[in-house]
Amino acid sequence: AYSARFPVPLLLAARLAARRPRRVLLGTLSIAVTVSGIVAVLFAHATLAVPQFGTSAGTANPGQFDVGFTSVTARENQVLLIVTIMLVALAAVNIIFITRATVHDSRHASAVARALGTTPGQLTAALSAAQVLPALAGALLGIAGGFGLFTAANQAGSASQPPAWWLAAAVLGTLIAVAGLTAVPARIGARVPVAEVLQEDEE
Repeated sequence: AYSARFPVPLLLAARLAARRPRRVLLGTLSIAVTVSGIVAVLFAHATLAVPQFGTSAGTANPGQFDVGFTSVTARENQVLLIVTIMLVALAAVNIIFITRATVHDSRHASAVARALGTTPGQLTAALSAAQVLPALAGALLGIAGGFGLFTAANQAGSASQPPAWWLAAAVLGTLIAVAGLTAVPARIGARVPVAEVLQEDEE
């Protein structure tokens, strides 16, 4: 009753999500794990930056920098960057896989919706929204999860909180990335002729 008042893309997205609640949960958890790792890296970056910029030359840790070699902080930042790239790549693969599975499973329902007047653009937006909405929930959970992960790994050591806009950028970047990754397979699925889909189902 409530979803009937939504715009067509959101209406279709809500129904797609309702048909596959376990897949929605999987997408949410996948994004939550990824964002948790990214947020933990942001906390680590903020903490590592304190000895460099927050202390005077007389009080700086002499072991913090290696003359003629890459500094300890730089090496740690490189490791954090590698971990971040791996997390993002893993999340991208999961998102594409989940979207393609959703497109395949909803072919019949999507074909019926298009036969009743839904445009390919509206269907593409619906398939993207079906992934973006769980991604938003996962990203918000990831902020708390990242803080908890860094706190547990830091073992009560000194910690610095990253700027708020870093965390906001992480959430916004996650949503943009999910929307972009889901748009291509969703667009391809929305372009399949209706008659072809319905004929395959009959066969």
